[in-house]
Amino acid sequence: MQLRKVMRIRAVLLAKTGLRIGMSRDQMAIGDLDNPVIRNPLTDEPYIPGSSLKGKLRYLLEWSLGGDYILKAKEKHVYASPDPNDPVARIFGLAPENNLEAARKRGPTRLLVRDAYLTPDSKEELERTIARGGYLTEIKQEVFIPRLGGNANPRTTERVPAGARFGVEMVYRVLDEKDEENFHKHVLKALELLELDGLGGHISRGYGQVYFLHPEKPLEAQEGLPLRERLLIQEVPAGHHAG
Repeated sequence: MQLRKVMRIRAVLLAKTGLRIGMSRDQMAIGDLDNPVIRNPLTDEPYIPGSSLKGKLRYLLEWSLGGDYILKAKEKHVYASPDPNDPVARIFGLAPENNLEAARKRGPTRLLVRDAYLTPDSKEELERTIARGGYLTEIKQEVFIPRLGGNANPRTTERVPAGARFGVEMVYRVLDEKDEENFHKHVLKALELLELDGLGGHISRGYGQVYFLHPEKPLEAQEGLPLRERLLIQEVPAGHHAG
């Protein structure tokens, strides 16, 4: 087993509708919003954690494959396949303690997903809207109406406005021909499913619709293009680094 090359994926992730990835409730202070977004503690800017993006891609791929991925998954735990060639385990990783022998044969996690931060031009645009919400975000007022009567309960939800753009970078390790096949068959499929589904919370209420854009092509010219044409994919042989 030897690293042959890496596939570097770069794109701009466009929020076509308001995007909300929430912070942990134990991080909140008295007087905070009901549902704040996660922020970089150094810059206070909203961002998309790589763990959130990777986790949603894995979830969508598992549901598209079905079978044991769904039927044998346990509460808060993914299905731990004993097959060293299992595509989901190879792409997204699986704790070695689930099956040490399979982990040795399978090798390291293939897909690495970086945290995604606002692009400089998108940050500049959002700074002009600060009067309408929080810093680089909007505050959406919502009302929960009890079905059996009673008082309506207002709540405030913070989200990144539609039109915001984040720089996305992923790295995919290719160790053998199977990895090459999995990249084209499963990784790109998961990205397509993400556009059809959504990212973050409250997707069924209209939040989280996203769209990938090529970082070196005009944004307005890419609507409707196939996903592959809206990604910058670079193949880097082992022993070299991407420029």
